[in-house]
Amino acid sequence: MTRVTFQISPDQSIRSVDILGHADYAEAGEDIVCAAISSAVMLTHALLFDVQHIPVDTLIEDEGAHIRITLPEGEDGKRGQGGLQALRMHFTELTQNYSEFLSVMEVQE
Repeated sequence: MTRVTFQISPDQSIRSVDILGHADYAEAGEDIVCAAISSAVMLTHALLFDVQHIPVDTLIEDEGAHIRITLPEGEDGKRGQGGLQALRMHFTELTQNYSEFLSVMEVQE
């Protein structure tokens, strides 16, 4: 199961997203849940870093399938809210059909 955790700041903005584990919906190369998750994360990162030029802190660990995107403090972090909010909405909708393979939660700082 892939576990997605959004870290929420006291002001209710999204500070970071942490994605951990394989969905295990199907074998590698056939896993549509994993493909949807990966594609959404790549698109969000491209939006934040390449399009909006927000200096996000990105961690990618192939071992254990772990990705974390953290927004910077200040104005850049505020500009990145739309991207992470859209990612949260997308993942939440995916859980409606694939809850055995994807878990989405929020934690307060």
